[in-house]
Amino acid sequence: MYARLQGELERLQEMLLECCQSEFLSVTENLRRIIISGGKRIRPSLAWICWCMGADAQDQYPGETKEILPLMCMLELMHTASLIHDDVVDNADERRGVITIHKISGRCSAVQSGDYLLARAMEYLHIYKGTGINEALADISMEMCLGEFQQMSHLFDLKACTVDVYYSQIKRKTAYLIGASCYCGALAGGMDPKNAEILREYGEQIGTAFQLKDDILDYQSSQETGKPAGQDIRRGIFTLPFLLALKEAPCRQIEELAAKRCKTEEEIGILMKFVKDHHGIEETEKCIRACGRKARTKLEQLPECPARDALSEMAVTLENRKI
Repeated sequence: MYARLQGELERLQEMLLECCQSEFLSVTENLRRIIISGGKRIRPSLAWICWCMGADAQDQYPGETKEILPLMCMLELMHTASLIHDDVVDNADERRGVITIHKISGRCSAVQSGDYLLARAMEYLHIYKGTGINEALADISMEMCLGEFQQMSHLFDLKACTVDVYYSQIKRKTAYLIGASCYCGALAGGMDPKNAEILREYGEQIGTAFQLKDDILDYQSSQETGKPAGQDIRRGIFTLPFLLALKEAPCRQIEELAAKRCKTEEEIGILMKFVKDHHGIEETEKCIRACGRKARTKLEQLPECPARDALSEMAVTLENRKI
């Protein structure tokens, strides 16, 4: 299964690089840098595995099978475009170890580069007309934007950022697209919508776990992750490790420090130590494992097959990742 997937991801890379082409050399070069820098390709990989689950079991899911590579490309283009836009909002210096587009060509160029990738993604929509995939991707695009608005509206506002609000944000920003990748891949493979919905729910669970792990990694040293530590708390984003630590040990001084817009490195260190000392990391790890269990339970509703096994293994891999 994974050997076959690797071949598809190589084909995907070629397709993505073709989508970076434009008549403006600077745009092409910037986008190629971001695409070549890689990433985990989780969304297209999940789409392909779920497509296999439908396509390899036509006796159980006798629906019409569609091409999968264009869908994989759309999903990765949507994700990459959102990262480019996020980097502008966050004023990030690097992404995947390379300098961000807005640091080289300016904020306007970066925004337009992200928009260009979204436009290239739309070129493939006609392939999936009538399957329900187009509608699903339109809904997810809207939710991703709302997730960004939601996060921006709660920056440095600890009272507004409750645990429930936090989960709502990460579902919109991360989990829904991963869930849609599974759902749309299954539909393209001919699976009926009812069973495809099970895979969407699976995807949303591992998508939530994925984001929770990212939030934990933000509390680890840059030597471990390759990223500066403490970025979220520095930008006024209160993630689950901090919220759970504060729930265990309420502290007015810590709340006031977290809400401070310009923090020194010493103050960032105090906040990070508070989270580690009051079990914010450990409690978030428990939430990750709970999401993984829920995801694997969802899979039990579907017939056994190599693709289902691969999805179960992927859930465990994402739970235990170190970077």
